[in-house]
Amino acid sequence: MESSVNPQEAQAALDSVQQSRSDIADRLYTPWWYHPALGVLVGGLVAAVTGGVHFSVLLVVYTAGLVGLVYTYRRVAGVWINGYEAGPKSRRSLFRFVVVLLVIGIVGAAFSIGMELRWFTPITGLVIAVYTTVWGRQFDKVLRADLREAA
Repeated sequence: MESSVNPQEAQAALDSVQQSRSDIADRLYTPWWYHPALGVLVGGLVAAVTGGVHFSVLLVVYTAGLVGLVYTYRRVAGVWINGYEAGPKSRRSLFRFVVVLLVIGIVGAAFSIGMELRWFTPITGLVIAVYTTVWGRQFDKVLRADLREAA
């Protein structure tokens, strides 16, 4: 199959795509409250699960909170980027984040439920909330770098 696009046009198209990715990276603006709010949602979910709160109630509150965050972010930034699909560095960062959350959650559940130390539940949620906030701010940098790199 023969191409009707000459090499200069193809390069110009690739440059345009790269410029668009870079423009999107520049447009991404995360409000100061976004990652702490996400941390409260994620930490609250884990703390509530290990604390024995009914799962259906948790799921509704958590899902509504996430939908609200995404909606607000889209309104503020004008765009939403799926961190998993943005590039390899952001995908690895997201994977590590989930693994660390699982480890913290399992340890928290072991102390809270397995050893019946119920006071450990809010500590687990707090650790996850802080970790999510710190990780989220670093993830923003990784995400923007992934978007700026050549495809």
